[in-house]
Amino acid sequence: MSQSELWQRFQKSDKNALSEIFLQYYDDLFRYGLRLSKGNDNITKDCIQDLFLKLWKNRANLSNAISIKPYLFKALRHHIFDSLDLHKPFNPIDNDDISTLEIEYSHEDFLISSQIDDDKRKKVILVLNQLSPRQREAIYLRYFENLDFNSIAQIMNMNIQSVRNTMARGIQSMRELYILEAFCILFGNLQLT
Repeated sequence: MSQSELWQRFQKSDKNALSEIFLQYYDDLFRYGLRLSKGNDNITKDCIQDLFLKLWKNRANLSNAISIKPYLFKALRHHIFDSLDLHKPFNPIDNDDISTLEIEYSHEDFLISSQIDDDKRKKVILVLNQLSPRQREAIYLRYFENLDFNSIAQIMNMNIQSVRNTMARGIQSMRELYILEAFCILFGNLQLT
């Protein structure tokens, strides 16, 4: 069954379709949500639950032609932003700048690759965490979630060229700090186009 058929079944109040969407995307949403909430699994779980409740409640009014994963990521991003904003009443975040949600990389992100030594892995993590929040998020969505530029633009509320530029600046920073080779070993050839 195609994604559009699954989404159409969901919009027609098919609870099995909702379950399929939830099961298919929960792990990805949880990983992404943990990154945005800086490891707070309570906020992440609450936001995912709230997201699916709102989706079910508003299913008839949702757009028909969507890519499910980018749509869910964008919605979760906004739910987490709103949740973090509510948890900081004395230091409100500017609602126009969701880029304050920061993804941080850890050693566990790179355990799957035994092709580089521990020192290079630590250097990759250090440099990735020094990139701007938008660069980190774009790189995460591209290389950890395997999303295309159009999907990343949709999730991050940017145009496609801005996503390409953001990633290119991040890749250039890695190149300047001599860790691009290690990053390429981890993720294969970089595709900036």
